[in-house]
Amino acid sequence: MLNLYATQIETVSLHRVGNKHRSEPLFLSETPYALNDEISGLLKEYFFKPFREKEENYFCFRHEASLEFHPIYEAVSAVFDNPARLHEVSREIARQLYGQSNHPHIKSGECYVTYLTDVMLDNERTDAVGIFKS
Repeated sequence: MLNLYATQIETVSLHRVGNKHRSEPLFLSETPYALNDEISGLLKEYFFKPFREKEENYFCFRHEASLEFHPIYEAVSAVFDNPARLHEVSREIARQLYGQSNHPHIKSGECYVTYLTDVMLDNERTDAVGIFKS
């Protein structure tokens, strides 16, 4: 069970990811987005609302050879080793997303990478990395 009631957004990085197939650009921010109480509240509502309204599904990274070779898994693992690296790693994640956007129907949009604390997962308090695209 996933409970996001007490979850806090500690850091958020925002990038603009275009569609590579349509030659749209990738814009990477230089610094993390500056949060305040009002923005944090709005982002929590925007990010977490879909998790309240749907049946719970957990995403597990997979790779045919070894999970160590999955680029997003590797990037997110680096964040858990050192949360201060979130912004640097978020840029890698945005590049990976851009590199995979080769289908003409993939829409461009903002990519948010967040470091979350106090996530309750199966009654255990944990930290998490959220990757959202709008």
